[in-house]
Amino acid sequence: MMKFGIRKNLIYPLMIIISTNIRKIDTILMIKINNFESSLFLTLIMFLAEFIFGLITYLSNIPFSTRNNPDKKYKSYFIIFTTAFFDFNIFLLKTYYLPKFNKFVSVSLNTRLRSSLTICSALLCYFLFRIPIYKHQIFSLILILICLIVIIITEYYYEKIIYLHSALLFNFLDHYFNSCLDLSEKYLLEYNYINPFKLLMLEGIIGFILSSIFSIWVNPLKEIEEVFEKEEDQNKLYLLIIFLVVYFLSSGGRNIYRILTNKLYSPMTRTLTDCISDPIFVIFYFLYEEDFKNEGKRNILFFTINIIVSFLIVFGSCIYNEVFVLFCCNLEYDTYRQISIRATTVEKVINEVTDCTY
Repeated sequence: MMKFGIRKNLIYPLMIIISTNIRKIDTILMIKINNFESSLFLTLIMFLAEFIFGLITYLSNIPFSTRNNPDKKYKSYFIIFTTAFFDFNIFLLKTYYLPKFNKFVSVSLNTRLRSSLTICSALLCYFLFRIPIYKHQIFSLILILICLIVIIITEYYYEKIIYLHSALLFNFLDHYFNSCLDLSEKYLLEYNYINPFKLLMLEGIIGFILSSIFSIWVNPLKEIEEVFEKEEDQNKLYLLIIFLVVYFLSSGGRNIYRILTNKLYSPMTRTLTDCISDPIFVIFYFLYEEDFKNEGKRNILFFTINIIVSFLIVFGSCIYNEVFVLFCCNLEYDTYRQISIRATTVEKVINEVTDCTY
């Protein structure tokens, strides 16, 4: 038996899902229409959006806890720099390095390997923050791990290319840095009581500086210039400008709600917002990007295995975050809802006993 365990106040996770998918669709359209994908310019746009959106919300004086910081200032700023460094590496991989591998490997590989983010975040939360992992969460992690192994095995079996080792490494690094980013932010938000919008603003500043330094070696405008030189259709150029504006706005919105979700919930909830729509994009890549090829032809079995696994990963993530509660093998015992029910029952019994004594 399975029940929904959805809690109240899910507006922030929902807004992450919406803004993330808007940016994802916007990126796909940029690639399809303007052939614009691998560019450091997108990293600069993202960090600029982080800074501007963080600054605007910070100056709006939205109230948050202002307790004293238990860490020394130099330690806090070092962690903030480290957090921005993780963010910089994530977007450097996403917007510059990984698109280069997409020419040789499955375009959906990064999406399908996102389960490694869930596993990394769960383990890091356990070892660094001592957040317990209960029975239903152990079950979900085992399910997700099995699915991840299946994805890797099928990739090696069907995608017989020399770049696969490097592609897997870079994709795993991307998800590992994502996990480190979430946990670093959680530490700053929960233990140093930093204002989330101030943190986002500082991450944007530092990330923009790091991206600008990297621009010394890699021209961020090279791909933009190539598009404008080759593209003769003015309408497509106008569309590219619109796509870049949407990328800026969706990046700012996503990061605002991402950091709020991390503060009010947990890194694991934040992780769920990224993976929940992955099966939809896996189907899209198969239908419209000619993904899941074997010997030059799309392989139905290759796709079928991966789409089933993708749904199982989302299912496992929902179990971990108690969106779905399984009432079997005592998996429901340590869920939030069942703990609340037991607490309410105990309170009623105590009240009844107290009333009887009087």
